[in-house]
Amino acid sequence: MYERATAEGIASLSTARFAHFSVTGTWVYRREPCKTCGYYWQETVAPLLVQWEPSSEMIGDFSWDGPFGYVFVVKSGVAEMLHSMHLECRFLPVDYVKPDRKRSTVPFPYDGPTLLWGQCTETVNVDMKASQVNVESSCSECGDVRYTFRDSGIIVRRKQMQQLKMFRIATNGPALTFVTEEGRRLIENAALSNIAFSEAGQIIE
Repeated sequence: MYERATAEGIASLSTARFAHFSVTGTWVYRREPCKTCGYYWQETVAPLLVQWEPSSEMIGDFSWDGPFGYVFVVKSGVAEMLHSMHLECRFLPVDYVKPDRKRSTVPFPYDGPTLLWGQCTETVNVDMKASQVNVESSCSECGDVRYTFRDSGIIVRRKQMQQLKMFRIATNGPALTFVTEEGRRLIENAALSNIAFSEAGQIIE
């Protein structure tokens, strides 16, 4: 099981030469904040609003929300390639917000390659005991439960996987996307730029 490379791995690949961005929307709020714990039901919906950050004018096959972020957009041709690999990912529209600074950023108005927001569609449960995932907090009023966030040392039982190649972990929420060994192999063999992986855990019987 793999996730996007660690900070050390990313730095070793000199990905700083590629542009990165901040997400500035589009956000919707499904309910009023909980009066007890303050939790609010914010959801990011398409179009993803991208604001290029001072970094580079060069756009990789993958672009990320910050040099070490988790939200990613890909060139339209890469989206077609990932779709042909049968990775569990959908691709949604992207729009662009004028950068705060012009220096070392992708020019605005944006006229580069068409980019699409990659969003993993499948979620699995970890073995909470083996992965050392605990309930960190819970609210009796709204029902929100927060768990230990894990990006390494994760154990997933094979029966959870059902031939998946790309997935999220339920207790992590939407933050991280993981791939199996097969998913990693397919992406690496395609020699796509601005993407690397680090080991995040195991899939066991």
